[in-house]
Amino acid sequence: MSGYKTHFLVGLILTCLAGFIAFKFNYLSFSIINAGWLLAIAFIFSLLPDVDIGTSLIRKVFLVAFVIFIFINGMSLISYILGVLLIIIIFLPHRGIMHTFFMGALLSGMLWFYFHNIAFPVIAMLNFVSHMVMDSI
Repeated sequence: MSGYKTHFLVGLILTCLAGFIAFKFNYLSFSIINAGWLLAIAFIFSLLPDVDIGTSLIRKVFLVAFVIFIFINGMSLISYILGVLLIIIIFLPHRGIMHTFFMGALLSGMLWFYFHNIAFPVIAMLNFVSHMVMDSI
């Protein structure tokens, strides 16, 4: 089993390679903002399958982000939805639904609705799958 540093390193390498290909073939324009998004995607999606572990870094990051979100936005409908999702995550068994291709496709596919560019969900899915492959080694 690999640790979060190894998962992130492999995800970062894959993201750099896939990002270079996306930039080279004009699927994605090269900019600091896109590079930043790709770095965030590499971090989140290479660690995301382990969100069902209570001590995982990605769960701690999500909890801190949730608290910051509530501090900035207050208790809105989105805050309640995110809170319910975090509570559901607490009860998920490790290597259950979060370690499936379906969940990877669902979560990475959601990036299409924000970016409207196929490069971001494809790179996110590469990171998600790399985590599962490394766990099986």
